[in-house]
Amino acid sequence: MSRMSLPAPVARLVILLLLTMSISGVAAQTPQPHLPEASPIASPVASPVATPQIAGIQSADMDLTVDPGADFYQFANGGWLAHTELPADQPSYGVNDEVIDRVNEQLFGVVEALDTDPTAIEGKARAIYDQYLDTETRDEQGGSPLQPILDETEAIASIEEGLAFQEHADNYQLPGLFVVYPSPLPEDATINAGNLDGPILSLPSEDYYLDESEEGQAIRDAWVETTTQLLIQLGYSEEEASTAAEAVLAFETELVGIKTPDAELYSDPVARNNPRTLEELADILPGMDWNAFVQQTHLPDTVERLIVVDLPYMEGLQALLDKADPKVLRYLFDTQLIWTYGPYLTTEIGDLVFSFQGPIIFGVEEQRPAEERALRAVRDWFPDTLSQAYVAEYFPPEAKAEIETLVDNLIAAFRIRIEQNPWMSEETKTKALEKLDLMVVKVGYPEEWDTYQDVEVGDSLVETILSAYDAANAEGLGEVDEPVDRGEWYMAAFEVNAYYNPSLNEIVFPAGILQAPFFDPNADLASNYGSIGGVIGHEITHGFDISGSQYDGQGNLVSWWTEEDVAAFEALNDEAIAQYSTIEVQPGLMVDAELTVGENVADMGGLQIAYDALLIALNADGQEDTPWFLSQQQRFFIAYATSWREMATPEFYEFLVASNPHAPAPVRAVEPLRHMDAFYEVFDIEEGDAEYLAPEDRIVIW
Repeated sequence: MSRMSLPAPVARLVILLLLTMSISGVAAQTPQPHLPEASPIASPVASPVATPQIAGIQSADMDLTVDPGADFYQFANGGWLAHTELPADQPSYGVNDEVIDRVNEQLFGVVEALDTDPTAIEGKARAIYDQYLDTETRDEQGGSPLQPILDETEAIASIEEGLAFQEHADNYQLPGLFVVYPSPLPEDATINAGNLDGPILSLPSEDYYLDESEEGQAIRDAWVETTTQLLIQLGYSEEEASTAAEAVLAFETELVGIKTPDAELYSDPVARNNPRTLEELADILPGMDWNAFVQQTHLPDTVERLIVVDLPYMEGLQALLDKADPKVLRYLFDTQLIWTYGPYLTTEIGDLVFSFQGPIIFGVEEQRPAEERALRAVRDWFPDTLSQAYVAEYFPPEAKAEIETLVDNLIAAFRIRIEQNPWMSEETKTKALEKLDLMVVKVGYPEEWDTYQDVEVGDSLVETILSAYDAANAEGLGEVDEPVDRGEWYMAAFEVNAYYNPSLNEIVFPAGILQAPFFDPNADLASNYGSIGGVIGHEITHGFDISGSQYDGQGNLVSWWTEEDVAAFEALNDEAIAQYSTIEVQPGLMVDAELTVGENVADMGGLQIAYDALLIALNADGQEDTPWFLSQQQRFFIAYATSWREMATPEFYEFLVASNPHAPAPVRAVEPLRHMDAFYEVFDIEEGDAEYLAPEDRIVIW
């Protein structure tokens, strides 16, 4: 298959795991290849010459009055920050969003050109767009599209009946207590296994349940009030709606108490690998009929075992259920139902959903335009329909070839860094090089496209989405116990993103991100290597971060390290955790260095690799050191920092720190630079400068 054959919400969960598996004493500095020296610049920087600038970094986006050693983020991005406003309908805005806006405009053209016949492949995608925008019909239908599911949940009066509904809740896109999805078997990445993962919480992360501050309580109170109003829309009385919302919050708080903390789970694939037979699952959660679960979902009837992702959670679940309110599972399913489908129902219900997600969670007062939300629905449920038209129109074959060459250069640079690694034994280096040689590179788009032949356009938007979900779910779960399709993609071709998949040992760069300012064939080498080169290096490094390093070149979860090398590697990661833990995102909000360690190490390693590759490319191309403004080495670091320029609401950064394995963009823009000797050399940064980090504190892992 050409794309990830999972329903959108579960796909996002799995992608998050992919991206987080993605990346004692003085940290040794890896030797650099012999390359031309860069000339330091005086600070603050003089104005550039008047030569017109067409591509690459833009001096207007910088603040040349600022000393790079005093505030490199402001130096590289001050101009952009001064002339850019945070849109009222977005919690954050940066380079990624600029490119996404461009891609969306292109996709609007794609949607408008789609066949409108609802029986045709293109017509199905167009139908979901038109149904979303037909608010008159959606308002008339009210909550009726959900009534068949509500008829089932209304009959749940006990935990036992709730568990019986759980057996097929997955067919309605309701996780309940856990979800099931396919991924390669950890010990044999050629075969797919079924994975049980949960809980899927109503609030963004466990931190929202545990925060005892007034602000944390206010968020929970707002969620209860909003959920109460949403359940009233489903036909609950005000009293029962309030009771149900409170019960769900209390129950999910107890679930948080038995689950493994996110930071532990994300970074430890061994802890996530807990295969259990159906009989063993019955011992763990005896209230559940596991044979019926297999029969009523789209899992093959022959499935005999599933992998439990969070074993402590699953083992503690029955005890919680034994003392729970008999109706709590009904309340949980109905709550998930209205929050999941609310945006696709009436205008009033959609506004209620936004009233919490927008201002409370993200600090946003305005919704995105309806057309953008309609496009988002098409992107979620018919990604290949859009992708196929997008790449045909906007992604030339030459761009694919150029990126593949650039990737080859970065892999070559990483090979040198492994060979010259000062803390790794020759035995482990040999294994690391074998893994690097087996790494698969996917650029642009897949070779095959999904046809969505089993999707049917319903009489309501919800019905169409349910059909799209069911088709994707059936396709995905049908792969369990079947051979892995190594041609499959886990992102749409138009996505402005990239990922490393440890189970397939592959790095993937969709067409959407392969455009300016990340990549521009007309730009100088420094701009491209600093921007897209940093992204490529980041994904390569994920193969060797704290999680990805536990997989071999075939994607199997197997140790290929000596014990001494593991100890040295973990010590360096601990140093990275200690340093990032001291970084303040905004007053009183610190980076969660445990949660983000994989991404932080990938940032640091990726930048090192990209810089080495740039210097090698400069030698090979014989380019002038100073094209029009600053040296190529200086421009490289500026290009990297501009790739992470961003403005955001305080609420967004609180959300990000609490729930996301990536550090906030301004941290990613500068902190990796501070661990590179070359950064200090090319900008003449010295002790006493704010950006200065003592040599003994600079961490180089890869």
